[in-house]
Amino acid sequence: MEQAGQDAAASVNVKGIRDPDWKPYSAMLKGIKRFEEKHALAPDAELKFLLEPRRPDVDMHAIALRLESDEAGMAIPLGERNIFSLPVEQGPLYDKAELTVNRKAGSVRWIPYIRSAATSDTLRRLGDLRLACEVHWAIDKETLPFAMRTAMGALGGPCNFVSQKGTYSFSEPRRITAATISFNGKSAPVPFSGTSFTPPLREQDWSDDSMIELAFDNDQTAQ
Repeated sequence: MEQAGQDAAASVNVKGIRDPDWKPYSAMLKGIKRFEEKHALAPDAELKFLLEPRRPDVDMHAIALRLESDEAGMAIPLGERNIFSLPVEQGPLYDKAELTVNRKAGSVRWIPYIRSAATSDTLRRLGDLRLACEVHWAIDKETLPFAMRTAMGALGGPCNFVSQKGTYSFSEPRRITAATISFNGKSAPVPFSGTSFTPPLREQDWSDDSMIELAFDNDQTAQ
């Protein structure tokens, strides 16, 4: 009875928001498929997802996430930092389902969260980041305007831009003060700005096992 009550409350919380933020379940499953295809980039990591605020004024407390179709629905548990695992193979009742969150449309980002055992609060593995980019692109490319999707595809996609002008950045919950990539005695600075950093995803000189060390301003946590 307690779980049923929680599910009902989550449903009310999501449906009570006019024009809630959402993602097509089918698009998210494409991300899972891409993760499986490219799992060698991060062989000991699992795929999870993270909900992040798009603006500082977005309240990320008490978020409720649901998988909903016309025929069925279920609450998706959220962990620390609003990290969640996506249920798969839910059957035909969920073929046209949507993931909905009780925040206004455009309020949150849906980010792949891939962390190998070697990572920590300050260390990021390059293969994990490459795989996260692949998953993100697989999810979002079908929802982009045709012209933008075509242009990005012509450049190799955001994870493999052939032009130096194209970059893909990752965000952190704290302001970054330094970022360095290293592997096998070689090291180099990584571009960063505010709470985001831009690793060398397309540069094959850097192994998937390369590590990016981040330093943070602990007095300025991003909201």
